[in-house]
Amino acid sequence: MHFEKYLLALSAIAICASASRFDREWNSWKSKYGKKYVSPSKELYRRKAWEATWEKVQKHNQLADQGLTSYRMAMNHFADLTTEERNSKNCLLSKGTSQTPKINSYSHAQSSTIPDEVDWRKSNCMSPPRDQGDFCGSCWAFATVGVIESRYCIKTNKLLKLSEQQLVDCDEHDDGCCGGLPVQALDYVAQNGVMMRKDYEYSEKKATCEYEPEKAIMLNVTKYYMLPSEENMAAAVAFEGPLTVGIGVTEDFMLYNGGIFEGSCAEEPNHAIVIVGYGTEPAEDEDEEDTDYWIIKNSWGEKWGEKGFGRMKRNIDQCQISNMVATIDFTV
Repeated sequence: MHFEKYLLALSAIAICASASRFDREWNSWKSKYGKKYVSPSKELYRRKAWEATWEKVQKHNQLADQGLTSYRMAMNHFADLTTEERNSKNCLLSKGTSQTPKINSYSHAQSSTIPDEVDWRKSNCMSPPRDQGDFCGSCWAFATVGVIESRYCIKTNKLLKLSEQQLVDCDEHDDGCCGGLPVQALDYVAQNGVMMRKDYEYSEKKATCEYEPEKAIMLNVTKYYMLPSEENMAAAVAFEGPLTVGIGVTEDFMLYNGGIFEGSCAEEPNHAIVIVGYGTEPAEDEDEEDTDYWIIKNSWGEKWGEKGFGRMKRNIDQCQISNMVATIDFTV
């Protein structure tokens, strides 16, 4: 009987210690990401979602430690969302409901001389990853601006900070914080130009259009186009610069923390990112194959992934990465 009481006491101590540790980690996480909740009941709901995420992340990273997966997860700023909430996020318009301008697909002349690796981050023509925020599905605008900024800099050696908010407010073919398509936004920019960010700051919500033509950077666009395959994508990245792409992401991608992403994907593209390079990671064992990857730039801030960037498997059309590729060319 005394032994049973002893075991019960030990169990109670263990439960209290575990709860105390979770309390510390929860409070530390809230402080790190500036999380505040409107009521105790709301916080309890988010706390339960956070604990479920904690279990998922721990299990996944144990697999990574064993070499059974090529990427790691983190308790980032999405950790207090439920699985359903993370998997339902969408900031792209459906192809079937969009008003995509009629443009041609463009294929590069195939060449065996493209570099083995490309990383435009090393060119000084890459602005830091920005954060679209939790309440505005504007990934399409950030991907569009990211590509234009880099390609303009590659041609002029001048890195401008351009306005995503102008696209959110003024591009009538897209739907502001409810989603859009980069190829439609490229069409808008070709017609109207784009203002500097300092003149039209991001507000994380759609508002009345305040476009001022006299303050816009006008681009002498020669073409904006879509690319049909990963082989063409690699040639375009190597010789011309970054691309916008749509990918189908789930919570696995949202919790990504580093490595080469190989997690689950949504059935169709729901998020826009920028491809800024590519490379190949050598296999550790002779019997294994090397892993080709894309280098991507996201719009969830530097707290996501590899300081706002990430890597995804290449040449397997992961997450339908070759389905909605677009970019723009212009003269200066």
